[in-house]
Amino acid sequence: MTSKHKNVEVLSTNILSYLNTIESTYVETAKEKGEPDFFETVKPFADKVFDLVQRWEEETKSWIKEANPKNIHVQQVDSTVENINMISVQCFYPDTREKRFKGMLQSIRYVLNDVITKLDV
Repeated sequence: MTSKHKNVEVLSTNILSYLNTIESTYVETAKEKGEPDFFETVKPFADKVFDLVQRWEEETKSWIKEANPKNIHVQQVDSTVENINMISVQCFYPDTREKRFKGMLQSIRYVLNDVITKLDV
């Protein structure tokens, strides 16, 4: 595994860790029913996630073009990036629909775990 591929694995693992934080934030927010301060709480967190996801997107697309892994496509990366950026903000708001939120989490985790698995092949 090259260092570029190792970067994809590390970034994917870091995003999976952030997803756990996002999910627990969603659960807490749903219980409390409070609206957070956007500039104090939501934006700083979403910006950190956005920066990480942007690096992951670049590295992963580069890896896909080089390695051409089976059943992983650039469109999946685009959708995953969009979904991660969405849920990193939505997790702070109690009116977020649970079924849709959980579905996006599941989809994101599937793609990230698939990428990690294909890196090891």
